[in-house]
Formats: sequence, C-alpha cells, structure tokens
Amino acid sequence: MFDITTKPLFRHILLILLFSSSYTLSAQGLEKSRSISLELGGGLGHFFNTFTNVLDEDVVINRPSFCGKILWQPEYRLSLGIESGYYFMYSTTRIQTDIGAEKLTSRLKVVPLFLSISMRVVNHLNINFGTGLADMIYTLNAAKTKSEKVVGTTLSMSNYTTGFTYSYQLGKRVSLGAEFKYLYLRKTDDSHVSLLVNMSYNILKWRIK
Repeated sequence: MFDITTKPLFRHILLILLFSSSYTLSAQGLEKSRSISLELGGGLGHFFNTFTNVLDEDVVINRPSFCGKILWQPEYRLSLGIESGYYFMYSTTRIQTDIGAEKLTSRLKVVPLFLSISMRVVNHLNINFGTGLADMIYTLNAAKTKSEKVVGTTLSMSNYTTGFTYSYQLGKRVSLGAEFKYLYLRKTDDSHVSLLVNMSYNILKWRIK
C-alpha cells in the first residue's frame, strides 16, 4: 500500500504548501476576485532510463509532452483543479537477451487524471503539485509486420507530479509561461521530467463584494 508519510518529497511539498497557505490567508485578505482558468502546455519530456536489458542506443527517451489544467482561483493564492495530459514516455527498438539482441518495438504513453494544486509564492512564480490515477498505454511488436503488434492499457495508482511555473501576464485574461514538471509513476517506479511552454486563459472571472 502506498504510504504518503514515508516519502520525504511529499512531506516537504506539503509543508511548503501549508506554510504558504497560512501566509497568504493573512497577507492576501484584500484580494476579492475569483476566476476559473484553462491552462494548456506542450514541450519536450525526458524519461529516466531504468531498463537493464535495453541499450541506450536502442531507446528513445526524449519525447513530446502535453498537459492541460482547469483551475479554480479563489481570492487567495491557492488554486485547485484537475489536470490531465498526454506524455510520450519512451520507445525502444531492441532488447538484449541471453542469445543476443532481439528486435522489440515498444512504446509507452501516459494519460494522467490528477487533482491539481497550485500555489503562487511570489509574483509570476507558482509551485505545482498533483496526484491521482494514470492510464499507461503500451504497444509491443516483436515482428516485422504491424498486424502482430500488441496494444494494451494498465492503470497506475498513487502517482504524483510536482514542479513550478513562471508566467507573465499578456492581458487581462491571457498569460504565457514556462513550466518544469516532474512525473512519478508508482506502478512501474518510473520517473519523467518535462519542460513545457504554457498558455493560460481566464474563462470566467468575477469579483466578490
């Protein structure tokens, strides 16, 4: 069973969020606007190769990454919402066996569905955290013909992502930014980082009297 209290990284993130939340509740009481924003991003991801039977030259670990969020921004700095995306994790061409190298084309893509938390610590800079489920989509093909490939999915539980975003306001509703994101998949113990260019748009914004 995944125990969040045994992970030092989780403890550090939660302490930062709790400290920032208590600070902003007292310091930002004058802000009286709320909004719902849509954030879309894309960029390049890097998979940390942990294979023991695949040589470095037989695996592609730098692949595209895409991410989307819908966030509710109250009058304080803490934002809550949902996050998903489409991550091309890796692809391989061969594996090493007892009799030598064997052809094996494989690909892994990940579609997460996370509860997302974002905290603005200073102007333009946000710390992000998310946790939830991830659908892992894999493709395997040991033959030369596409008709013999195997496609399947498996569900990974207790995954998380963390990172930070630096953004700049372009107008009343639109902002542009860059995000560094770390993704951890519990089921396969895999790690992935990505650098994304994000655009955020305030779908709805209102003031509180």
